[in-house]
This record gives sequence, C-alpha cells and structure tokens, in this order.
Amino acid sequence: MKSKREQYIRFVIAYNIVLLIPLLVISINVLQLFEKQQFHKIRDEAQLTLERQGSFWKQQLSVMRTFHMSCKYDKKYNELYSDVPKVYLDIQEEFSRQEQNFPFADAIYLYDREKKIVLTSTGKMTEELFFSTICRMDRTVFENPEDGIINACPVLLRADKGKGIACTVPLKTWGKGGSEMKYLIYPIRSDKLEAQFKQEAEDSFSVILFGGQVIYVSQEWETGQNRTQKYQELCQSGDYFIYEGELGEGFFSAVLIPKKSLYAGTVIYLRGYGVWLLCSLLIGLSLALAFSRSRYAAYKKLVDHNEELLGERDELRMESCLYELLYKTVSPQDALWNRCLKNNIYINRKYKFFVVLPDDLPENRGFYEWFGQQMNLHSVSNAYRIGLLEGILIYLVCSDESAFELKGKIEQLSKKGVQIGIGSLVMEAEGLRRSYEEARKQLKSFSLKENDYPQRELLSLREAVEEEDFSREKLLLSEISGIAAELDEMAAAALLWDVIRTLQMDTEEILERVKGKEGTIATVAGKLLLEIGEGLPGETVAMQAPAGYKKRNIVDVVAYVHEHYLEDNFSVKYMAYYFNTSVSNLSHFFKKNMGVTISQYVEQLKLERAKDMLENSDMRVSEIAQALRYANSTVFIEMFKKCEGVTPGGWRENYWKGK
Repeated sequence: MKSKREQYIRFVIAYNIVLLIPLLVISINVLQLFEKQQFHKIRDEAQLTLERQGSFWKQQLSVMRTFHMSCKYDKKYNELYSDVPKVYLDIQEEFSRQEQNFPFADAIYLYDREKKIVLTSTGKMTEELFFSTICRMDRTVFENPEDGIINACPVLLRADKGKGIACTVPLKTWGKGGSEMKYLIYPIRSDKLEAQFKQEAEDSFSVILFGGQVIYVSQEWETGQNRTQKYQELCQSGDYFIYEGELGEGFFSAVLIPKKSLYAGTVIYLRGYGVWLLCSLLIGLSLALAFSRSRYAAYKKLVDHNEELLGERDELRMESCLYELLYKTVSPQDALWNRCLKNNIYINRKYKFFVVLPDDLPENRGFYEWFGQQMNLHSVSNAYRIGLLEGILIYLVCSDESAFELKGKIEQLSKKGVQIGIGSLVMEAEGLRRSYEEARKQLKSFSLKENDYPQRELLSLREAVEEEDFSREKLLLSEISGIAAELDEMAAAALLWDVIRTLQMDTEEILERVKGKEGTIATVAGKLLLEIGEGLPGETVAMQAPAGYKKRNIVDVVAYVHEHYLEDNFSVKYMAYYFNTSVSNLSHFFKKNMGVTISQYVEQLKLERAKDMLENSDMRVSEIAQALRYANSTVFIEMFKKCEGVTPGGWRENYWKGK
C-alpha cells in the first residue's frame, strides 16, 4: 500500500511539474522582457541627461570664449595701449557688468602672474591673498599656457562656501616690455554644478572630466581620495552602467548608474506579475490536483496493461519453447537449449521427465494440487505446464533432487489411483522427447480405447488454427497422425477430412496427394498429416517487443485495420510484417484487447459499411459485395443474413419503410 501511495505522489509531482513547465518558460521570458525594458529606460534617461548637461556646459563655455575674445582686443587689458592709472577702474567696471552674464560662475577674476596681482569687480588683491583665502587651487594650471585654451581644476572657494572648480582662460596681452600672459579665472561652486549635474537616483551620479582627470563628482567621496583613480576603479568594477558624453573644449561628462537599479526599477512590474503568477499557480495547481487522480488512474491502467502484456509475452515465449521440446531433439548449448534457459526453463538441471494426466475429472482436482506442490516443493525442482490438448495436462519436470527422491515421488504418483502417464527419468537433454512419448503412450493405454476418435486433439487443433499458433499446430498434427495410423479405414478418412476442413486446405490438392501414396487409408492419412505439419510456415515466434512495436498500442492496430481492410492486399500476415511481429503474436494481442479475432472484427466493419451503403446509396447488392471485397454476392448475402437475420435487400426495404 505504501509503495502505491508513493508511486501516486511521484506521479502527481511529475504531472504537475510538466504542467508548470510552460508557465516557467513564460515567466522567464517575462522577466527577460522586464530586464530589457528597464535597461532601455535607464539608457534613454542617461542619454537625455548627457544631452541636457552638454547643452548647458557648451553654452557656458561659449560665453567664456566670447568674453575672452572681447578682452583680447580691448585696450584696457593691453598696457601698451592703455593708461595704467585708470585701467584698473575700467576693468573693475567691466567685470561688474559681465558677472551678470555669468550667473553660473561665482565671479570673474583677472590674474596678472608677472605683477602678482588679481583684479576683481571689487578691487585689487595680491595673488597670495587670493590663492590662500578666496580660491584655493592647483597653480600648475598656469604652466605652459596657450592663448584661449580653457583649462580647469578643482578648487576650494572660501572656507565657508565649500568646494567647486575653476575654469581658467589664458589671455595674451601686450605690454611695454612685449607680450604678456594674463588669466581669466571663473570659479564655479559645487552647489551650482549640482543643479545641473546631480542625478535624481540616490546611487547614481555624474562626473566632469578634463584631460582624463576628474574635476567634479556629484557625490561625496572620501576626503583625500584620488578622484581620478576612484573613477577608474568604478569603471573597472563592472557594477555600473557608464554613459559618457562630450562637453567640448576638452571637457567630458559621465553618468554612472549602478546595475542593481536595473532590478530595483522592475519591482513595480514584478509586483503585478507576481500577483498574476500566484493566482495562476493556485488555480493551475488546484485544477492539476483535481485531474491528477483521473490521470493517474489512466496511467496506472496503462502501466498494468503493459505489465500484463509483458507477462503474457514471457508466457508465450516459454510456451513456444515447451512446444518445441515435445517434437524436437534438444542438445546442450544449441539454440533451443539457450532459448529455454533464457525463458527460465531450467533444462540444465540434472534430471528431467514428462508427466501426462487427464484434466477433465473433477474428482482428481485434489491430486492435481498435490502434484503441483510436490513438484515445486523446493527450489531444486520445477514443473512446467504445457497447454497442448484440451482436457490433458502435460508437465515437464526439471529437478536437481537425487534419483532416489524423484523415484520415490514417482511411486507416490502411481499409487494415487489416477490415470497418469510418467516418462522415464533422463539426464541427457536428447532423451526429453523419448520421455514425453513414453508418458503419452502410457496415458493412452489407460484412457484410449481401440479406434478411439481423437476429438480433443481436433478441438485443440481448431483453437491453434484460430490463434495461428504454428508450433502447436505442428505438434498436434504429429499427435493426430500417430492416432490416425491406429484407426480403421472409415475413421481415418473422417479424421483426415476434419483436419483438412480445420486447416482450410484445398480438398482437390489433398486428394491428388492421397492418390500418389500407397498403403491403407489409415497409413496414408497418418503420413499425409505428418507431411502437412512439416509444411507449416515455421515455429510460432513468441510475443516480441521489438523497437517500433512495443511503442504501439491497440489503437494503432485498430486504426490500421480501419484504414486498410478494403484493400486487395490486406491480410493478417501483411499486418504482422507492418508491425514487425509474428502473425500469432498480433492475432493474440488483438483478440486479448478487442475480444474478437481480426477476421471477425473486419466482418463487423464490413457489415456496418454494408448497412450504411444500403441505407444511403442506390448501389445494387452485387455492387456493394464487390466494393466490400466479397468473392461474390452470394457470400455477401449469406454473411448479412447470418448476422442480421434478413437479406441486404430486405434490410434496405425495412429501412425505407421506417422512413
């Protein structure tokens, strides 16, 4: 019970997992779609940010460039052409007016490096005062200047106003001693930069690069940490999406967005999808569990049916080997010997003998049970039953018991008062057939009278013919031929006639063969029956499970019959070839599953087709008979009347009367 429960649980789990596979595939595709959509969103937003930042920064640089050009050609900035006492006042006024055009910059300064002074809109101061208190910056930016080339560096703008950057523009002027280089300085505080470069997302930030060096970061980094080195480490870490844009004049901006935000942004989608997925799972699992029991029942039925067919296949294989042992001589290690061992017939045991007894006496039932128990009492002995004749039990006993013990059991069998034939004990496999013949003759001496007609053999032969079991047919014909030789002339002739009818052979051909033989009718009949048996098409192939057939079921076979039964070459033999099995195997398989033989099933199909053609067409009876592949209309009419109790014409007349 426990194993069945476990099997059911495993089936339910496997069944539901199979149903969940499409849902899992859909979920993976949806998640990939969410990820792709979020990635495109982040990329598009970063590109828009870079465009906005680039537009603003280029505008500021353009203002600086324009003011630089106006200063370059203004006399007050060139001492050679200006009145020095008054020039500083003019420059202060100019700066005061221009600072209104530079809301982005904190102020405008003119640095005269040779005179070591800095001019502002509020006055003049020394460079030491300016660089120590007003704008703390790296003065290497003033090395190797080129006129009009903008430079930049980080600065500290007054201790109370925080950090920022300073853009410097070298200004080439002319003095009395020749050309001089002055510098326009535009300090920009971090709070103004943040207004344009700070990201909305908490973990995202922007940087401004100049000449490969980071001069601004919209996020607080550790004090004293090298910004450029930190930026390179972040780029190499692979934890950020990095989008860069050109700002012009050697400036670049970069937006860094952490990759974890890609998944954080999908939460809103995942919540809705999760609710849908959860509902789908609950509903799907509920329905799957509800259907699992019925599906399991169908699955279990299929498994049981398959096991039953496999068991029947093994029985047929064993039965085929046992039949061959009755009329063939077997030798150690030959094909029949190996086939017997493969099918668990232990003919390699030390002693072997046959037992034959009648099975049609109710008073002997107890004896049969006792016999089976005795012969299978220990694992050293096995009794194999052979279903050859109706009402006759044939057993092959193979045993490793001692000869003394076996003879004692045989004596017990003989003393039970039951008609029984026991063959001699043989050690060599070649003596098996002799042991069987001895057992049969011994039983015949008990059960058969002189000229006793072999009715049970004929019944068994008819059954073997219906099942197309050629091995059994051969063996029965061998038995009947021996009996025929012992009958009187009339009984032998009748027996030959009955066999011919059972085998559905050509009567004229048999008569021709009889004319060519000499001897009494009984002798001729016995020889002829033996020849007929030898001429049968080989031994029955036990139920096989070759590739291609073991995967088919009765539905495939029935479908084939429905599709081909009206074809000229339709036959059971051709069907067996198509399904890669034997005629006997296919016939047995069909009858077991459908309850009728293949020929009976075909007759039913033809009958139903005939009814339909009689009711829904104007075809003549002869035409219908021809369409249904009957030899002539007489055969068709007899078949129809036998099944329906009325002729085809009468059926059609009754049908139209009812209409």
